[in-house]
Amino acid sequence: MNLYLTRSGRLRRRDNTLRFEAVAIPGEDMSGEAAAYEGYEEHDGLDDAVADAVNSLPIESIDAVYLFGEITMNSRLVNFLNSKHIPVHFFNWFGNHTGTILPHAEQLSGDLVIRQSEACRNMSERLTICRALLVAVFHNIGSILRYYQRRKGGLDETISAMERLKSGLAEQTTPEGLMGIEGSMRKLYYQSWPVWLTAANNFKRIYHPPDNPLNALISFLNSLLYTACVGELYRTALYPGISYLHTPQTRRYSLALDLVEPFKPLMVDRLLFRLYDCRMVGDRDFRKYSNGFLLTDDARRRILQEWDQGLRKTVHVASLNRSVSYRQLLRLDCYKLVNYLLEGREYRPYMIDY
Repeated sequence: MNLYLTRSGRLRRRDNTLRFEAVAIPGEDMSGEAAAYEGYEEHDGLDDAVADAVNSLPIESIDAVYLFGEITMNSRLVNFLNSKHIPVHFFNWFGNHTGTILPHAEQLSGDLVIRQSEACRNMSERLTICRALLVAVFHNIGSILRYYQRRKGGLDETISAMERLKSGLAEQTTPEGLMGIEGSMRKLYYQSWPVWLTAANNFKRIYHPPDNPLNALISFLNSLLYTACVGELYRTALYPGISYLHTPQTRRYSLALDLVEPFKPLMVDRLLFRLYDCRMVGDRDFRKYSNGFLLTDDARRRILQEWDQGLRKTVHVASLNRSVSYRQLLRLDCYKLVNYLLEGREYRPYMIDY
């Protein structure tokens, strides 16, 4: 399970478990804001868990900690979390991921890091990985478009344009060229959203800062997906700073940016559509700040609950002949890259059946 702390307070070690003590700070709304739990059996739901200002948390069942409030912690706690191999992800007031404390690597492989570097410098290998990622992105976005084509219609032209763009992947000779096709594809995709999503009328993807509620929600969900992938990369011997589709960066785990691309349509976009379809979010759940928009604290808590349910949702994987969760799918895609680099197996990121 994941532990999400959306309130300000103190997180500390108590014996061999965690203890969260909520505190009020000036200007903070204390009503309904507190720790959010996934699978915390001592409470019937989030609202019950919120009722106590002090909560003891089951350390053995926590996979990662997400901190959204102003949290006080000390080195004793950090050492304790590291001993349990639990990453800690930090988010700022805007809901953006700002950093991660990763425990000492569970797995180390110098051979794999060398192969990662060689594949990054070998343009042929790098393009093979990039094309495989984008083929999966096109496939998974295509599954969404075909779903709404069957129910709403009016998407034939968009689907045909997508196929033409996909056919151009083989002609590109640089990662930048492939990213250009990906950008054109995303633009077409976003332009189709008003067919089934009223909130997307006249929508244009803006990043910094998000200029409307829809952009703010996409950015928040993308941050959650990114950190989930960082956590799964930590469980492997892959070095997260060596990437292929995105240029390796100095301040981000750029390999996670690569690996989440095929999952954005499935984990971010489909959740966003459901949140709006079920009226779980609306304009009331955002507040204007400077020249951008922010989620309210209450809306953030509701979305975190839905996000965790999505991470635990299982799908049948034919190649494994069993069902696995989306969290496990992220890790499996990490190992697919490992198998390609070390054993030369075909690299095929996850593509949903439809």
